[in-house]
Amino acid sequence: MIVKRFVLCAAMVMVTFTNHYLAAQDFNLTYTTEFQTDFRKGAKWVNLLRTDFLQSLGNSVNIEVASISVARTSDKKLVDDLQVYSNIEEENLPLALAILGINWHVGASSLFVGIRNLNEDYFNSPCTSLFTNSSCGIFPTLSANYPIANYPVASVGMDYKLKLGNWHMETSIYNGTGYNMFVGKENVFRFCPKTDGILSITSLNYQNNDSGYYMGIALHSGMSAGDESGNSETEEKKKLNTVLWGYAEQKLSSGLYALFQYSINPTEKQGCRSYVGSGLVMRYKKIEGGVFADYADFTTEHEWASELTCKFLFGKSGYVQPAFHLIANTRECNWVGLIRLGYEI
Repeated sequence: MIVKRFVLCAAMVMVTFTNHYLAAQDFNLTYTTEFQTDFRKGAKWVNLLRTDFLQSLGNSVNIEVASISVARTSDKKLVDDLQVYSNIEEENLPLALAILGINWHVGASSLFVGIRNLNEDYFNSPCTSLFTNSSCGIFPTLSANYPIANYPVASVGMDYKLKLGNWHMETSIYNGTGYNMFVGKENVFRFCPKTDGILSITSLNYQNNDSGYYMGIALHSGMSAGDESGNSETEEKKKLNTVLWGYAEQKLSSGLYALFQYSINPTEKQGCRSYVGSGLVMRYKKIEGGVFADYADFTTEHEWASELTCKFLFGKSGYVQPAFHLIANTRECNWVGLIRLGYEI
């Protein structure tokens, strides 16, 4: 109890401190709005507001704070999909933390301690970041199986990065369950490995000549979240579960890239056991377009999903992005279209 109160008080002090020096350091506001339709009678409007703030405490130490707010016009799903076609849609959320902590830089390495969302560091390479589907943001072999610190939740953790030339290594450890509340049992400051488990994740990446190669492993102890098809949590805690992945973004020619992804969960008996995806991305001046298709194998179901999208940049930090999704699983086959507008201040 004393440790929890200390963490909560420290977090409140940091928020107060950052607000006091807001005008002196970096502050960014990003708004993303999205209109969705199933081309029949269903439609939805989704909004995401994110704030980022950085306060320097010296040459090598920064305080980092980021928050998110989500609003949508309807809780009803347009399609009964397994992987989620929109990576910003979530339940209405007035305010939640994505980052709150201290980042210490020493030479080619950095160490972050505090509240963090793993989407800040993993599965966010240049080509995957174009697409609006959730599987390009984090593979379902990890996100669909465990209640981890995946958007829109976060958890207490540490993240270490080391960059040596073209090589980039990163390793993190988080509370095994993510939260987005400020108070109560499900507060984001909670660290309880006995009941929530632990998530350890490590990746090794190589980047050269605009191409990137990524491979990683995640170890999770504790309860599974249940798969997207609705299977509930198991009553017994699992000792240790493993997720392996690798993906490549290969430059084919000037402005043209190929994307290949694969992930497997050899220890999970329920949920998503394997995932594979591939696509093409093309960039020309202020236009970026791509096509992507993937297959996710769940315990009792499977899903094919594809996306065609194009992003048009305007001004210094704005964009318009239409996207079309074709989703076919053991339940249904449907089209979904969306148009996304984003702007950063």
